Amino acid sequence: MTRSATLHTGAHAARPRWPGNELALRLVRRRYEALAALREVAGEDGWFSARMGGRAALVVSGEEGVRTFYDPGLVVRRGAVPALVRLTLFGPGAVHGLDGEAHGRRKGLFLRLLTACRVSALVDDIGRRLDDEMAGWTGQEPVVLFDRLVDVYGSAVLEWAGTGVSRREAVAVGRDLATIVDGFGIGGTPYPAAVLARVRAERWAVALVREVRAGRRRPAEDTLVAALAAVPRQELSDLAAATELLNVLRPTVAVAYFGAYAAHALVRRPDWREPLAAGSPEHRRAFEHEVRRWYPFTPLLAGRLRRTYRWQGRTFPARSWIVLDVLGTNRDPALWEDPEEFRPERFLGREPGPYDYVPHGGGDPAAGHRCPGEPLAARILEVTLSRLARWDLQLSEDSHDVPLDRIPSLPQDRLTLVNLVPAPGSRSLTDVDGQPGR
Repeated sequence: MTRSATLHTGAHAARPRWPGNELALRLVRRRYEALAALREVAGEDGWFSARMGGRAALVVSGEEGVRTFYDPGLVVRRGAVPALVRLTLFGPGAVHGLDGEAHGRRKGLFLRLLTACRVSALVDDIGRRLDDEMAGWTGQEPVVLFDRLVDVYGSAVLEWAGTGVSRREAVAVGRDLATIVDGFGIGGTPYPAAVLARVRAERWAVALVREVRAGRRRPAEDTLVAALAAVPRQELSDLAAATELLNVLRPTVAVAYFGAYAAHALVRRPDWREPLAAGSPEHRRAFEHEVRRWYPFTPLLAGRLRRTYRWQGRTFPARSWIVLDVLGTNRDPALWEDPEEFRPERFLGREPGPYDYVPHGGGDPAAGHRCPGEPLAARILEVTLSRLARWDLQLSEDSHDVPLDRIPSLPQDRLTLVNLVPAPGSRSLTDVDGQPGR
């Protein structure tokens, strides 16, 4: 019998009192708990005012907050992400910092590249690679699941994208991409490693784009690399094309965080194992939705006000911050029954709306800043769940707690599985595509 999961903040000495309601300082100290702590100081249940970098900030949450944050007439994203995070995580000139027509054109390129057909091809390949990876698990321990998923997802998406890298190089690039994501919370030792990984990945991607544009490398026409290289340089420089290539590869690898927590969730809810392994689309969809709702990834998203905005008699001048409480919205009791409980059944027969469920942002991905790769992330999680559900999973001692003092959240031992044996009857179960499980 394993322990029940807990959201764990770690042991701390008495916390110092930070100056006033400065969000940036609270984030450094409290991480995922920063907004909840500031909300308590403000004495508000929902929206509240704060400061960030010495400038006024309006923190919003809930369905109305999501609609407000994604109103392009009110909010811009340019200059909204601190340079230390923006340049390391997204890169220079990335779509995340564009607005208006420039954002629409760049976003349209991503949506054309991430068609349902192309997504299905990548997901199918990930399923095959997971089968190969898990074939040797019996009697092997421990298995550091997060690291294994990084290698599987990374090698698959690099081949799918048309990079033409060797297997060894794919592992190295994939791990650099994971390291970049691991440092976006700044603070502590992961950030310097993330900067170095960013430099290596960017050099590799720029060299690849230049080789394709010079005709020295010829990826298939329907691949991501070929499509980005085909955009004229005056519209997309070598660096910008490389940046956007990494901005598809990196978030695909980052699904390993949710993939690792999918195993954590299956330990909590073993009653879901059989329908997930059997390939029930409804159960897979419900479970992956709840994994992304309940487990923490980014605590917030930030934007800047285009114009003066008034809320409850308070005035927020143009260029003030507007901050979307992602974790608070995904746990909002006004939107979710028993929001602190992990209950995938809440999504059986119900699809979340674009403004009440925001692990990958909110609103319309075609018109706003919601992540265009969200359907891919969901599909990768589903195929991963179908494979993990074939195992009688046990977590290491250090993998039970979900840390809230680390961004992005990950157990100290990177979600480690022990005593691995196939679940009873797993040989007869079918995989995600209805084919006999291997």
